[in-house]
Amino acid sequence: MKKIILSLSLLLTVAVTTAFAAAEPGINEQVKESFKKEFAGAELIRWADAGDYVKATFILRGHRTEAYFAQDGQLEGTVRSLFYSQLPLAVMTSLDKRYATADIIDVTEITNGNGTNYRVTVEANGKKFRVRIDTAGNITDIERLKK
Repeated sequence: MKKIILSLSLLLTVAVTTAFAAAEPGINEQVKESFKKEFAGAELIRWADAGDYVKATFILRGHRTEAYFAQDGQLEGTVRSLFYSQLPLAVMTSLDKRYATADIIDVTEITNGNGTNYRVTVEANGKKFRVRIDTAGNITDIERLKK
């Protein structure tokens, strides 16, 4: 009886592992190797198709991060959530000058071939804005959001 239960549990384990491995959409070995090289120590990794790219969502050093890879394994860009205090000083100074009384709702860092930019959602005087700002503190775009 123990052998039957052991055999069934082993079979179930193999079946579940195979099912989860097969559920990874379009993930080839080049992408997986590139991911392991770029993001050693990543946890809770989830893969998804994102148009022409493969998106990996994961936790790295306590931050939710997304990485986008081309099918050949080339890292195309990353997006990660930050705390306001983790922004570069030039970015914080620029935001403080423009939105001194605003509440910071969300901070996102976007890194790709064009460099690093930040998307900060602020709420001031009952209005909500999404501000795009570069690492030098230059505001490149302001979008008014509906509450």
